[in-house]
Amino acid sequence: MASYDEGGEGNVKRRRKKFKLPKKGQEVVLPMTITVDGLAKLLEVPNDHLLRKMANIGMDKLANNYLLTNEEAAEIALEYEVVPIIPEDSGPDLLPRPIPEDMSVHPTRPPVVTIMGHVDHGKTTLLDTLRNSTITASEAGGITQHIGAFSVELKDGNHITFLDTPGHAAFSAMRARGANATDIVVLVVAVDDGVMPQTKEAIQHALDADVPIIVAINKCDKPGADPQRIQEELLQYGIQTEGMGGDIQSVEISALKGTGVDELAENIATLAEVLDLRAEVDIPVQATVIESQVERGRGNVASMLIKRGTLNVGDIVVAGTAWCKVRSMTDDHGRPVKSASPATAVRVMGWKEIPLAGDMVLQAETEGHAKEVVSNRVEKRKNRDKLQTIGAMNEVRRETNERESSERAEEKAHRKAVWEYHQGIRSTMPDPLPRKSASDISTNTSASETSSIPVVPVVIKGDVSGTVEAVAGALKQLPDKKIRINVISTGVGPVTESDVVMAGSGTEGLIVAFNVKADKKTLTAAKREKVEVMSFRVIYKLLEDIEKLLTSRLEPLRIEEVQGEAVVQEVFGVTLKGNKLVKVAGSRATVGTIAKTSKARLLRNDKEIFTGDISSLRNIKHDIGEAAKGQEFGVCFAGFDDVREGDIIHSLRYKDIPQKLV
Repeated sequence: MASYDEGGEGNVKRRRKKFKLPKKGQEVVLPMTITVDGLAKLLEVPNDHLLRKMANIGMDKLANNYLLTNEEAAEIALEYEVVPIIPEDSGPDLLPRPIPEDMSVHPTRPPVVTIMGHVDHGKTTLLDTLRNSTITASEAGGITQHIGAFSVELKDGNHITFLDTPGHAAFSAMRARGANATDIVVLVVAVDDGVMPQTKEAIQHALDADVPIIVAINKCDKPGADPQRIQEELLQYGIQTEGMGGDIQSVEISALKGTGVDELAENIATLAEVLDLRAEVDIPVQATVIESQVERGRGNVASMLIKRGTLNVGDIVVAGTAWCKVRSMTDDHGRPVKSASPATAVRVMGWKEIPLAGDMVLQAETEGHAKEVVSNRVEKRKNRDKLQTIGAMNEVRRETNERESSERAEEKAHRKAVWEYHQGIRSTMPDPLPRKSASDISTNTSASETSSIPVVPVVIKGDVSGTVEAVAGALKQLPDKKIRINVISTGVGPVTESDVVMAGSGTEGLIVAFNVKADKKTLTAAKREKVEVMSFRVIYKLLEDIEKLLTSRLEPLRIEEVQGEAVVQEVFGVTLKGNKLVKVAGSRATVGTIAKTSKARLLRNDKEIFTGDISSLRNIKHDIGEAAKGQEFGVCFAGFDDVREGDIIHSLRYKDIPQKLV
């Protein structure tokens, strides 16, 4: 008996072509990314041979169209005993200088102290008392919206640089930066609230950064205050104060009345002395961007904390992909300064682009050097973005390969079944395989579900980069199962017409303006493009209003209610003008009311046989608007006359209920 040959080539034996392995020690230059097929051609080996090598070393990207990074390609190339060459793409860059082994030869510097804690626990009021100003009064809703940095001179002449971080949940990243840029963390806990969500998060940031902590138990002037309870509560989060047998200092204070604040400052100074904080002053500057913004008349401005070295007016610095020739500097009181030493916070003008909060600032030798560094970093970022897409691309290709492999196996099985039918092995002809259109192949359930979810394009503008980052992060955390936010652009500065154009794009977009404004011309353009501009000063108000807006854009849920019920007691015919005979259902209302303007449903044996409008509702010979419980009436239905005795009539009303995001 003939045997089935799946390859369709009969019994012809296939001969393997011989090939030469790459020359041992041969150099092969690898690009940043390369497909499996491309690497096989580069090494001049068959694809199947290369795939076997990949399987032997435990790689799972076993398909010719999979993308490999140059590191993965180099690992495979080594299996062929060739020398992979990855072009050096480091290019010009700036790196911080190594920390000297002996810091004792360098001068001491003021400590950098970050005030952290939950929202409304009194962090900013504490700083207000320390520097005798009125910060809280100027803050929207009494909530710190971004990191503030300033210096405080103590009674003994020593200085402390303070960072105030936001307590709202949306500002998690800013608190993390504050912890990483500091020497000491003062954890403020309100005695009446205890440990709250952002308190826990602040503790974790401080522990992760390995920074010493001082606990300030605030609002101890309140009646019934129990600081001991707070210390006990902190134990479960790894904070063991001296009062509980640990080594973490705790101070009972009232930030509002100033009680205990001097003791807190003394504890900070004592701890700083123990830490022996020192920094070089005669090296190129190294700093951290605390916040950045666009100011009218000043342009791009960045608040910076000097870590090492001295920054002078005229110096050239680079932060991320932005560079600056320092045009002018001011201290935390707005006074112009010519230089800034370690642990000093200054506002720097002269940035060509806005640096991002958290970026490291390093000094360059010349403008040309700074431009080369920025250009190289931009190119590196593009390359990193390309590498990050490889995984997603390979996943799509894997799914495609699996689907195609499954289809090939199905076709092969079908061909074999057809052959068996013609050979008399099976009695029935197999059903033909269903044809698949391109849309069937490219569409899957999850994709269709995703496409059905409405998407709101959002542009975010704010006064400082850290706040913009926090707002964007908070919006991305909103529930997205019913409607989704797509943050298409973020930026620092006022709302412009280009933002309106970007948010429009043929859809009802949204611009979120945080602590910035839009002029009349921009607002007119927004109205024309059907783009809503929402301005905010407080983060929790922003989240509440955005949720309301998204909810308003969801189709309401229509709820059906039965407002009345009646029983058909008799059906009789009535002759109208032109000898037209209509059936009238003589009925009695048993529950609620039957309204003429409402929809009606007719039930027979508990099965719905009609839902529609009432064309006539009469009592004796008078038209009525509704029939109350116990009232008899005659009713006709629009386009339906198959009414029988015993049928049940429901009078329906519909109520629209706004949807919720979750």
